[in-house]
Formats: sequence, structure tokens, C-alpha cells
Amino acid sequence: MLAMSKLESIRQTNGLVVRTCSQVNVPMNAPWIISSSLFDAQDMKNFRRAIRESLHHWLAIVLATFCSVAVAALWSANIGALFPVIQLTLSSDSLQTSLAKNVATSNSELVAMEQEVENLVRLLTSLDGKATLEDRRVLEKKVELARQRLSRQRSALAWDERMLGWANAYVPQDPFQTICWIMGLLIVSTMVKHLLMLANEILIGNVSTKIVRSLRMKIFEKSLRLDRPTYQAYGTSGLLASITYSAEALTLGLINFFGAAVREPLRIVACLIGASFICWRLLLLSLVLAPLLIFVVMYFNRRIRAISSLILGRNAGFHEVILEALSNIVTVQAYSMEREEGERFQSCTKDMRRVSMNMIFYTGLSKPFTELIGVGMIALTVCAGSYLIVNHQTHIFSVKISDQPMTIEKLFVFFGLLIGASDPLRKLSGVCTSIYTGAMAADSLYQLLDNKAAIPEPADPVAIETPHSRLELRGVSFQYNAGNPVLKNVSLEIPFGHSIAILGANGSGKSTLIQLLGRFYDPNVGQILLNGVDYRELAISDIRGRIALVSQTTELFNRTVMENIRYGSPDSSEEEVIQAAKLAHAHEFITTSLEHGYETKVGQAGQRLSGGQRQRIALARAILNKPEILILDESTSQVDMASELQIRETLAAMKGQLTIIIITHREALVALADETFVMQDGEFSSCVKTMSYAA
Repeated sequence: MLAMSKLESIRQTNGLVVRTCSQVNVPMNAPWIISSSLFDAQDMKNFRRAIRESLHHWLAIVLATFCSVAVAALWSANIGALFPVIQLTLSSDSLQTSLAKNVATSNSELVAMEQEVENLVRLLTSLDGKATLEDRRVLEKKVELARQRLSRQRSALAWDERMLGWANAYVPQDPFQTICWIMGLLIVSTMVKHLLMLANEILIGNVSTKIVRSLRMKIFEKSLRLDRPTYQAYGTSGLLASITYSAEALTLGLINFFGAAVREPLRIVACLIGASFICWRLLLLSLVLAPLLIFVVMYFNRRIRAISSLILGRNAGFHEVILEALSNIVTVQAYSMEREEGERFQSCTKDMRRVSMNMIFYTGLSKPFTELIGVGMIALTVCAGSYLIVNHQTHIFSVKISDQPMTIEKLFVFFGLLIGASDPLRKLSGVCTSIYTGAMAADSLYQLLDNKAAIPEPADPVAIETPHSRLELRGVSFQYNAGNPVLKNVSLEIPFGHSIAILGANGSGKSTLIQLLGRFYDPNVGQILLNGVDYRELAISDIRGRIALVSQTTELFNRTVMENIRYGSPDSSEEEVIQAAKLAHAHEFITTSLEHGYETKVGQAGQRLSGGQRQRIALARAILNKPEILILDESTSQVDMASELQIRETLAAMKGQLTIIIITHREALVALADETFVMQDGEFSSCVKTMSYAA
């Protein structure tokens, strides 16, 4: 069903919201109609299909994921490298001296802890029978905790000793040289990180573009095979939008899903893990505002998602306005409608701009809100950490934050890691937007690919002899829309080699009858049979392979004359093409009027040729096809009388070799018919036997 919508009009059907550009015919079942409901698992169904198709390239995805993990690790490590720099700057000691002090301190603490454990064990063994079971359990718990602390201290000491050995072997003794050495290492690691990011983007881009290229090929091939009702529902603009904009949106969504959607969370996790090693309780305190941050992100993503669905719809309308104006440029210029079409395009682009500005507004607004909450989280951590350092405390309001008082350098690195986590968090908002848009694009693409044909192929098609013996219509009735019949109980039998003419006023049903004969539609009632076999039991390619159609609206491609004639028979030789052109009385103008003869390009839709020339080339194409049934639908309406008489001579010579169905008002061609039928209001009102034309 088509609905003419006005600017900013909204049609809601079953909870679906549709917005379109001004004066654009929009199929209500077209693929860009996207629900503006919350983005749930059902919404991601088709996007998951694209992901599953991507898994065929699992090696590239695994390598890209490895790159993401390495990037995240380097990101956190680069921030962690600030710790020794700050420590060396504040203390003026070499790294070896600082590590030696740490080892000495750890050794002292280890000795104290060992003594504590020894004392607790001695106390436990000295308990006599008067001690209660509860006292013994409490003491055993203290021993267990002391041993756990001792184990952690031994691990810390071993780590400090390894670091000291590593520093003695590789790090300069001078503090300033050490800082320069660390900065050089930081530069190298940054270069490696960006090389890994480049590799990640190339790998993911390669996979995504392959998937979308495959989808585009499938969509294009599907579009070429669409039945007429489905094609009219989508329209050329809708299909073009699917092949271009929707495919690009899906590409970007897949790139972000496998790339940034993996890399940025890993960077956040790497920073949070680093911060947890410094003080995990302080990290939990900094995440108090996280629920508010999640709520804000979800709110803005929901708004952005709804706007993305509108952009998809408006993009289809945008394509339709362009295609209509440029495809009918002669009519536009002939009626001096350039200004009106310009205003129509201006209205459409203005509508798109309004929606795009809404997208920019909400996308831009989400960033300061996200950043504000992130700053609030960091501010809360700064206050808490500063309180611990200034007051030499390990508790805040009787809540234990750290086992030991924090140092300034540890707190600075902790802040750096939190800031490092906030940057990828900010980027994730844009990543989610592109994934949402990609998911909606996937819906439009896969909806088209999954569309069930209104003209289905039989599961086991029947094969009939070539050529057929008879074509028959039995009680055929057809209507495009309910309550408005176009054909009414039409019956007709045409033996092979027979020629018939069908006359009738415009709208009487002649062209619809031709559409049914080519099985572009199926009758609502009745049957069309070939050799007594229903069309529905024959392969569509078998039916159309027997028919050649030359219509009033000649369709040519922007290729050479040779290619256009050979289009229906690609294996034909050049001599056969020329012979077909001679039979269609096109050879003379091709060789004398066209600059490059048969190698002349005819322009888009054959615009470099006259109407009569186009029709003769189309007739040559049909003759070269050697059809069993030749349908001429006003095929000589633009041909001069002399040429038409010559074409009649050719068709007369072909009589008996194929079935000819002529729809015309030209008396010369009617004379070729063995029978002439007059159609009125979808019915044959009369049949006249005519004398066969003698060549």
C-alpha cells in the first residue's frame, strides 16, 4: 500500500512510526519502517545475523581482538609508567635506591608479620581446657588472617626483589637518565599501540567491507528477481537506499562492533584493574556515581536510536526525490518545473537537516553529561584520596579504604588511571550510536533478503516440450486492489504459430493481460496454461525464456547498440545481431546515422536515439532472442509509416514460426492477425476473424 505523506507527517501503524520527506510515496511495508521502541534483543536479531556471517572470517577477528587486548594493556601500562616518574621526581633518588628501600621495608614488615604469626600460633597452642570453643575459633581466625597477610607480603617482597634485579640490570643509575629512559620507552610503546590500532582497524574494516559487499550483491540480485508487487512496494528509491546508505550504516556498525566496542571496554577494564591494584576500595568508592552514568547513557542512546530510525526513512525519500527529478528531466524542463523540483528537493533536504540536527544535538548533549558525571566520579575520588593523605588515615567515616596510608605518587597514578578509563567511556557513546544505526540498517537489508516472493517458484517445476503447442487462458480474473477488478473471466486459446491482435481503450486491461502472460503477476481467479500445464507449475525462467516483449516504453541500457540488441542472447554472433537489425529495419540508421555504428553508446535509457529508433532496436533484440511467443505492445507507435510497413513485411514472413500477440491501434499490424479481439472493461467484448496478411 502506498501513502502520500506530507512534510513532518507521522503515520503510526501497529506501533511503528514513519516519517517521510514532502510529497514522497512511501511503501508502508518498506524496510526503513523501524520501531522506535526500546532497543531489545529482538531489535538486534538481524544485526546478529550479520555478525554470524562475519565469523566466517574468524582468523581476522581473533587477530583484531588480540590487537585490542594489546592496545588496552599498553594504554594502562603507559599511564602506570607515571608512577616511577613521579616517585623519582619527588624523591630525587634513583629507581634502584627506591626499589631497595621498598625491599628493605618489605623485609622489615615480613619479619614483623612472621613474628606476629609465631606469637599467635604459640598463644593458640598454649590454650588450656578452660578456654571456650568460641575463644579458640576467634584465635584460629586471627592466625589464618595473619598467615594470609604474610603470604601476600612474601609475594610483594618477591615482586620488589624481581623489580630491583631488573632495574639493576637494565635501568640507568642516574634518576634523570631513568626518567628519560622511561619517556623513551613510553614513546615506543605509544607507537606500538597505534600500529596495533591500525592493524585492528584494517582487519575489522576488511571483514566488514567483505560482509557488506556480499550483502550488497545479494540485495542487488534479489532486487533483479523481485516480483512486480514487491518491487513496487519498495520502489527504486527504497532499493537504492538499501544498497547505498543502509549498507554503509551496517558497515560502520560492524566496524565499531568488532573494533571500538571491543577495544574501548578493554581499555576501561585495563585501567580499572590497574587502579584496583593500587586501592580497590577507593575504586569502589569512585564508582558510586556509575548507576547515574549508566542511566544517562541509556537515555541519550534511546533518543539517538529513535532519531536514527527517522534518518533511514528520510534517506529513502531523499533518493526518491532525486531519482524522480533526474529520470524525468525532459518533462521537468519542458514544463519549466525546475524551480518547483528545486523547492521539493529543498523541502526534503531541510527535513533531513532537521532530523540530523536533532541527532547532532542529542549526540553533543550526551558528551557533556557523560563527562560531567565522569568528572564527578574523579572529584569524589580526589576528595577521598586527599583526605587519606592529608590526615594520614586508612579509614573514611570508620570505613576502611586502604591497609596502609596512601602515598602521593600512588594517588596521582590512581587518578591517571581513572581519567584513562573516562576517555574510552566517552567514546563508547558514539560507538553505541553507530551500532544502533547498523542494527536498524541490518533490519532493512535482511527484511528485503527474507522477503517471500509473491510469485513463487514451484518446488518441482514441470518441463514441457519446445516449442509449445498452445497457450490458454481459462476464466482469468485479476485485480490490483480489492474491489477494483481489471480483468473479468477472460478465456482465450492461442495455438502455436497463431497471431492475434487485441484492441481496446486505455485502461481496458490489455497491458495487465500482458503482465499476466509474462507471469509478473498471478491471476486471482482462473489459470494460464502452456500445453495444458498451469503457469504456477512451470519455472518462471522457462516461461519468460519463451517470450519476447517489445513495449511502447522501450527500455535500453547505456551501452552500445550491439550490446543492447545482443542483451537477450549474449552468445549470438555479430552476424546474427546484424541480421536481426536488418529484419527490424534498424540496420540502415545504425550504419548511416550513428557515428560509430553498432559500437555507438545509446545513452541512459537510449536518450541519444529517437523514439522510433529505440523501438526498432528493441524489436531487433526480440527477434534475435528467437522467442516462441512475441508480444508487441504498441511496439511501433513511434515508428514512421514506411518503416512500419517494412516491419510488417518482416513479421508476416515470421508468421507460423512463432505465436504473435499484437496490442496496437495501427491498422497495418492488425492486418497480420488471424483473429482480432476487442477488450472493454476487462472483458473481450468481441472477436473478429481476419484474413491472414499475404507477404
